[in-house]
Order: sequence, then structure tokens, then C-alpha cells
Amino acid sequence: MVGTAHTGSWAGAHPEIVTCANMFWWPAGTEWEDRLASEPGTGQLNPLHPKTYQVVQNVIRDVLSLFPDNFYHGGGDEVIPGCWKTDSTIQSFLNSSKLDEKASLSQLLEKFINTTLPYIITQNRTAVYWEDVLLDATIRLEDKSVLPSQHTILQTWNGGPGNTKQIVSSGYRVIVSSADYYYLDCGHGGFVGNDSIYDQPPGTDQGSGGSWCNPFKTWQLIYNYDIAYGLTEDEKRLVLGGEVALWSEQADPTVLDSRLWPRASALAEALWSGSRDDEGKTKVAEATDRLNEWRHRMVNRGVGAEPIQPLWCVRNPGMCNAVHPAG
Repeated sequence: MVGTAHTGSWAGAHPEIVTCANMFWWPAGTEWEDRLASEPGTGQLNPLHPKTYQVVQNVIRDVLSLFPDNFYHGGGDEVIPGCWKTDSTIQSFLNSSKLDEKASLSQLLEKFINTTLPYIITQNRTAVYWEDVLLDATIRLEDKSVLPSQHTILQTWNGGPGNTKQIVSSGYRVIVSSADYYYLDCGHGGFVGNDSIYDQPPGTDQGSGGSWCNPFKTWQLIYNYDIAYGLTEDEKRLVLGGEVALWSEQADPTVLDSRLWPRASALAEALWSGSRDDEGKTKVAEATDRLNEWRHRMVNRGVGAEPIQPLWCVRNPGMCNAVHPAG
């Protein structure tokens, strides 16, 4: 995934093409809108530096040589204005532009995609971008011809079914990864230190515990989410499927298995076989028994999948349901 944002590490080899690298992510005394990144770890590629495209093309070529898939993910999420604005060349561009700042910043994104997407297409790949390139409130493509739908798939992560609707109604195919349902890292607090959000007086609302996408996404929530909710039949045909995401801010190999499994298995069944019967009723009770069995198979194979019920429930199928099996 090579996008403009989340590229601070590139500054180690090519500092000239990365803006705001290694700076504090939220400058003291500034508003959220003036941040340099949405979380610690700053750095975005500079669309105005010629060497940017030389390096990006080399990276794309290397990635494609390793993965023969028909798709290439071009990133595109969380491009933050403040980071680009720290660069003197970009500041000069903004100051000389006849457009307002928002439109000028969007032109930078357009330049980046308009320079990199054609190369991806020449390599016989379909490009995947995060929804931000079309839906971000500040930096987004105003000229959709830069992003031809026949060569592009967009991946959602914000806004639930509303953002999916916006994308397919614009004629784009979509992969659903809604943070409200499919983000497996949610609900474990935050990782930003000395944050007053953790210091709430006893007896008051304790909030989200620092997790921006709280609460924890249970397997039942994942299983029951209808990724085509509110879409017309024609729009549903543009929904390619869904993908859970486990971001690594608070996940490493020690917790990988338990964070993924069997919740990712719940997604697999829901998308491959459907989560509702012919009468439209959820199949979550039956899925519980299947996931219990599957979880134990994974454990026997050395996968540290987390339990979804006590062992007694596994040995007595149906007896741990909310409604009696005979009811």
C-alpha cells in the first residue's frame, strides 16, 4: 500500500520527498484541525517533488513483482493538510494558487494520483484506494475523471452504510471495511500518553477509554452487519465484499491469533454463506455452534483463537442461548 500519508519511515532513505517527518504529531496549543497527523508518527509524500514519483514507481514495481494479484492498493487515507503545509515548496504553491486552500490541497492529491495511477494501470492491475480520496471533507478528488471507475475500487472505513452508499452511487465498486463493524483493534483503549481522557472522576461517564472506535467489535456484530444495507439492486452489484482490519498500534504477534480468530471466521461465513435464513432471521445461534467447533479445531492446530463461550456451553449446544431451544 503506497499512499501519500503514513510514509514517515520513507524519510530514513529519502528525506527530501517526505514532509513533516519525525515532527510531533499535534503541535502544542493548536486545534485538532491543525494537527500534522491523525496519530503519532508523522510524514507524507510530497506530490511536488519530482523524485517522489521515481521512488513510488520503484516501490510499486517491487511490490507487483512479489504479489501477482490483479489488484494493487494505492492507499490514500488520512492525508492531513497540516503536514503538507510544513513544506516551503508546498506553501509557495498554496500562496500562488488562485484557488482557496482546500481546493489547492486537493489539487496536490489529484497530481499524485494522476501521476501514479496510470502506471498501475499499465501494469495490468486494478487500483484500490481508501474512500478518503473521494469522500474526505478537506482533501479529495473533485475531478472524478482522474479516478476512472473501470480501473478503480474504493474501500470504506468510515460512515458505515452511508459511505458505502455514496461510493456505489458514484459508480465505483467497493470493498467494505467499516470501522463501526470490521475494525478488530477497537475497544482496547488508546495508546497516546498523558491524555486527560483517561482521568475521569469516579461516578462520571468514563467515555471510550481512549479508543476512538470503541466499543470492541464482537463476532456477533461482525456476523450480523449487512454490507449492502440501503442499496438498490444495481448498487448491490458494485459491492465486491468485505474485509476486517487489525491495525498494529496495539497488536503484535503475541495477540495476533486471539484478535483475529474466530471473529474473522464470522465474517467469512456471513459473506460467503449469508447471516440470515430465507425468512430474514439471523442465524447467529446456529453460527455459535459452528464457530465453537471451528475455534477448537484452530486451537488443536496451534492457532491461539479466543473462546466465544465457556466449555460447558460447547459441550451442551443450545443450552447457553438466551431463549430455550424448545421455545
